[in-house]
Amino acid sequence: MPAAAALLENNMTFTAKNLILGLAAMAFSLTAAAADGKLLADRHAARGVKCESCHTQMPPKAPANEVCATCHGGYAQLAKRTAKKDINPHDSHVEDPSCNQCHSGHKKPRLLCDQCHEFRDIKVP
Repeated sequence: MPAAAALLENNMTFTAKNLILGLAAMAFSLTAAAADGKLLADRHAARGVKCESCHTQMPPKAPANEVCATCHGGYAQLAKRTAKKDINPHDSHVEDPSCNQCHSGHKKPRLLCDQCHEFRDIKVP
């Protein structure tokens, strides 16, 4: 019986170590993902833009186009900046889309155009 108890204790210790190592690896990968700047909010923060610069309401909501335009300009300016792309997402037949229909500070971005089209080469920041 003492050998079985020792084996059980070793298995529990081994499992606990694996659990701790697994959790540490997950925490490291989440930190690395945030450091990559994959989310727009992380990219803004890295440039010194504070949350309150975009989130002017409490509780925070997705910023209005006018808030985005204070730094990025309106659609006409953005269309000029992205004019050399094969498909210019800022020169669209969709009239006055909200910036947050494609760009999301705290979630994975998506391309509004893909609701009807399938543009595989456009990366939304």
